[in-house]
Amino acid sequence: MTHGLVGYLSRLVSFPEDQLRTVLCLLLAYPLAFLLKYINNQHVKHVYGIVFGLVFCTWCLGEWAWVHSFISSTIVYIMLRVLPIQYSYKVVFVFVMSYISGSHIYRMYTDYMGWTLDYTGSQMVVTLKLISLAFNYYDGHRKDTHRMTDEMKRRSIRVLPNLLEYYGFIYFFPTFLAGPPMEITDYLSYMNRSMFGNSNRTIPSTLVPTLVTLSKALLMLPMVFISNTMFSPYFLISPAFQALPMTEKIWRVHLHAFPARFKYYFAWYLTEGSCTACGLGYSGSVKSSTPGQPPIAKFDRYVNSHPTRIETASNMRDIINNWNMGVNDWLRNYVYLRVTPPGSKPSALATLATYGTSAFWHGFYPGYYIFFLLSGLITEIAKDMRRKIRPLFLLPDGTSGRQPFKLVYDVIGTLTTLWFTSIFGVSFIYLSAEATVGVLWREFYYLPPIIVVVVFVVVRFFVPTPRPPVTITPSIATKKST
Repeated sequence: MTHGLVGYLSRLVSFPEDQLRTVLCLLLAYPLAFLLKYINNQHVKHVYGIVFGLVFCTWCLGEWAWVHSFISSTIVYIMLRVLPIQYSYKVVFVFVMSYISGSHIYRMYTDYMGWTLDYTGSQMVVTLKLISLAFNYYDGHRKDTHRMTDEMKRRSIRVLPNLLEYYGFIYFFPTFLAGPPMEITDYLSYMNRSMFGNSNRTIPSTLVPTLVTLSKALLMLPMVFISNTMFSPYFLISPAFQALPMTEKIWRVHLHAFPARFKYYFAWYLTEGSCTACGLGYSGSVKSSTPGQPPIAKFDRYVNSHPTRIETASNMRDIINNWNMGVNDWLRNYVYLRVTPPGSKPSALATLATYGTSAFWHGFYPGYYIFFLLSGLITEIAKDMRRKIRPLFLLPDGTSGRQPFKLVYDVIGTLTTLWFTSIFGVSFIYLSAEATVGVLWREFYYLPPIIVVVVFVVVRFFVPTPRPPVTITPSIATKKST
């Protein structure tokens, strides 16, 4: 009966049935998350989270989709129990990345270039959870704590969770289908309510912040339908686009690419809202601006995107910092900072290693690697531009801009960042190199990637870093005058 009803709704709203099922589960997570707040027994809470996580998995992804997460997580738990700690996190990293890679390859074999939802989506989230847990356990036993960041220390654990806690962490229903990947320390402190530092460990009211986040998700929905109909990214590889004059092609790229991002904003707001509803998103309290009023609870621990900041970003760094923030936080803490020697600045190699890991985690379609490779170069360009070019548009104090030149610099930076993000980002949707390189890039004479590479080389190796202005303190000036 549910299959027929969902199928009918799918045809009614012209939305794929598998994606509609996922949306319905993400919405159902809201009342279930509110109920979870009122369960006091930790064991019952773990079971509650596991049961609905499995129900969501089975109904959305297939009858046996849960098997993969169960097998991989069980093997990892055994590894962490029996392997030496100094090696276990490396073995776990290789194993779970190999498991998700095998899953991606099998999917390419059975559903090449398809977008049908299956277990690989949830398995990607499980992969990040398992790797973070392995690193946290290793960090909890390190002797070289001086080489650890404060965040590594905060997330470290010395004792592995028991099996009920462990599977509760894996299958926790608000984050199982679409993330964000949570930390084991956050999950355990939420379950025992130590996260809520008040004396009786009560969860603050989550109703208003949940409704606010849900409202944001619903505001994204019209753009999702627009992307699927009026301004589809696939128009950019159609004969109709090829017939347009070059001037129109340039602005059409962004017009048809940026609406595709809103389906991600929609899903991320939905998952953020369910994390807020149950209280997991709690991140502390701030003093009320109204005298005599109690502190105001914040629920931004699992914010996953800031769409406005992304769509008005002036450089690639701003996009990265506000896009899929849960995964980016994971990449930063478990890849980027791990390949950077303590006390040194992250290099271009660290950037490329991070983007490479992200591409590998996503799968093996060429479109992923095209996007992440070029995004890595654009990120390095943004770093160099900020260090070498931006100071030329600032006054000697280093903070105020030389107007109107600084405004022009910012506007050009925003327009170029968003345009290049759009033309490279659609490769993430097309998946194939033929569509991106052979069709879309050909319409621009392959200039977009050429421009990125040339600008990277010129700014990195030929543009000098401006010397900082020399300031003379009043005391020194007085001594010289005397």
